Amino acid sequence: MKYTERKIILLSVSNAIMLLIGISGAYCQNKFNFLQVTGYNSSFSLTDATALTTQLTNTNAFQLVAGSKASNSFSLYAKVSSSTNSSGTPLPASMLAVKLNSMAPTLTASYNTITLNTNDQLLQQITTPNQFWNNNNAITFNYDLQAGPVGYDYAPGNYSLTILFTMTQP
Repeated sequence: MKYTERKIILLSVSNAIMLLIGISGAYCQNKFNFLQVTGYNSSFSLTDATALTTQLTNTNAFQLVAGSKASNSFSLYAKVSSSTNSSGTPLPASMLAVKLNSMAPTLTASYNTITLNTNDQLLQQITTPNQFWNNNNAITFNYDLQAGPVGYDYAPGNYSLTILFTMTQP
């Protein structure tokens, strides 16, 4: 009896929880630098017990396009700037991680998984050949987004975490 009750509770919780992570397109620039963010597959829907207990990955969830006219070196950072939820208890920022999937053109880059938090986390530190940045070329980064495992400690509802991307130069 106890096992059946637990199974029903687990299925009820897992069917009600939905994790929404929105990355909307954003573009910023000045006369020296630009950074464009486009989200493609940044939502997670947790509909069964397995989804609550395993890490989920959305391949090529978002794309960063960056370039500099001022220098051949720049760094890209990300952090969770806000977390909200319909039931009052937001998910921790560390619930999300990002991992570089591909980039063009091919340069030396970090393909490590970066767990996010509320402080800036270094995604990339890029140095391009001088002839590259003198021609005002852009670098495209395609990132996977990872979530969880969420577990059973959070109430059913809609959760939203906002990721803020920044670009700096040394």
